Amino acid sequence: MNSKKGWGRSMQRFALLALAVATIGACGTIQQTAAPALTTQDSIAVVPMVNFTETPAAGGNAAAIAAGVLRVNGLANVRVAPADEQSNTMFDTAQRELGDKKLAWAREQHIKYVLSGAVEEWRYKTGVDGEPVAGVTFELTDTASGRVVWSATGTRSGWSRSSLSGTASALIGGLLSPLRPRS
Repeated sequence: MNSKKGWGRSMQRFALLALAVATIGACGTIQQTAAPALTTQDSIAVVPMVNFTETPAAGGNAAAIAAGVLRVNGLANVRVAPADEQSNTMFDTAQRELGDKKLAWAREQHIKYVLSGAVEEWRYKTGVDGEPVAGVTFELTDTASGRVVWSATGTRSGWSRSSLSGTASALIGGLLSPLRPRS
């Protein structure tokens, strides 16, 4: 009977250690402002994100994940804004700010908010382990006033066997978690 208690305590210690390692393994930080009160019918347009990385199409990948996360969060009217033909879709470093053109498009479409942002990191670290790492910044702009009503920034790294898209999805999901309709 005593051996069973000892084995149970060992399993509890192992479980706690495993939880601690899992928590530390997926390191990251998130900072954000208070989110506006959203309803399920609020419309949000996700515009192409600025790519400050050396990874081609990182901004497009992050925007696609963001649109999916917003829909999963319960927002029924999420649209992806059309890409600008003049922008470089592989390395879009020229468009840091939400342009007047995108804001005007959103107003014409009667969209309440525009989600824009930038990708600062989107890669696998070099070295033996090659952990995935992502860094993203978001801004939610009210189209009527042109004012930023919410912003968030964060980074996340994964394990050496983690995928970059999985790590980025977890980061973007955490960043956008406050953007849920209130009941």
